[in-house]
Amino acid sequence: MASAWLVAKTDLGLRVIHPFRFKSRSGVEAETVGVYLPDFGGPQGMTLLCRFDEDSVYALLDDSEYYSSSLNPVHYEPYQRQHFIRALSDWGWFGPPEEAPSWIDPEWREKLPRLVP
Repeated sequence: MASAWLVAKTDLGLRVIHPFRFKSRSGVEAETVGVYLPDFGGPQGMTLLCRFDEDSVYALLDDSEYYSSSLNPVHYEPYQRQHFIRALSDWGWFGPPEEAPSWIDPEWREKLPRLVP
C-alpha cells in the first residue's frame, strides 16, 4: 500500500513519510512499513499501517500520540485518486491553513480556521 501513497504524494502534493519510525508513550521505538501523513488526521498527523506490519506495531501505535488507520487494500492498492481524496478529506487537513490542498472537501476547508491555529 505504501507504493500507492507514494504515487499520491506526487499526484496530490502530499508530504508522505515511508517507512516511518515512531516512539510509543512508554518510550518503545517501532517502525511501520506503512506511511505517515504529517498534515492529515490530527495535530500530530496520521499513520497508516499496512497488512505487513506486525501486531506489536499496531499495539505500539495505539500507545502513541499519532492518529492511525488501516485501509482495505482493495480500495487503496493500486492508487485511485478519488478514494485517496475522499479518505484524506474525511481525516481532515491539520497543516497550515494557507497550504490546504485545493482538492480537499469544501466542507472541511470551511472548518479550517476554527480547527487549525
